[in-house]
Amino acid sequence: MSQINGIQGPGNLRPIQPAQPSKAAPLQPQQAPGRANDTVEISQVASLLSKVADIPEVRAEKIAAVRAQIEAGTYITPEKIDITAERLLREL
Repeated sequence: MSQINGIQGPGNLRPIQPAQPSKAAPLQPQQAPGRANDTVEISQVASLLSKVADIPEVRAEKIAAVRAQIEAGTYITPEKIDITAERLLREL
């Protein structure tokens, strides 16, 4: 790595000198005496808000279509009854 030392006018140009490595010891993180490491606590409210953010978006069109089928009496079909019965039997 090179280093430019000082700002001088055009008549005082000097060659660029390589930077000298520092002889100081590397810095080590210091901890106050008698103190434990930092910790983070998440409140119940923050935890609930995180779960709410993960809830999928409501699809209003699908809800409206299902409501219309229920009102028309066409939502419950023999295929849906069979699927529901199979799922219930698997759960038992």
